[in-house]
Amino acid sequence: MSETATQPETERPLLRLTQGVVASDKGNKTIKVVVNYQTKHPKYGKYLKHRSTIHAHDEKNEAREGDTVEVCECRPLSKTKHHRLTRIITRGPEKAVQVSAEEVMTGKAPEAR
Repeated sequence: MSETATQPETERPLLRLTQGVVASDKGNKTIKVVVNYQTKHPKYGKYLKHRSTIHAHDEKNEAREGDTVEVCECRPLSKTKHHRLTRIITRGPEKAVQVSAEEVMTGKAPEAR
């Protein structure tokens, strides 16, 4: 009488994937992704450039500014976050460290004043 009824597993629908470049990684577990796309003008046929900014959830804080990433839609996680990071496609360039002329000439950091 106490049979466990197993329901057939329904396949999850395909998630809508979007590619973009990380513009900011300042927030904790949040990245700001800029997505560029083109649309054709209905009357004149010219291709117009557009961009959207998406706030995405980055669970492990692994994406850095300049990385090309893939995000997918998910349930709303906050007021503006309704995407999550799927994978990092390519890493962006490392940030350049600013070095003063005095440091280059002497080989050591300048004294604090």
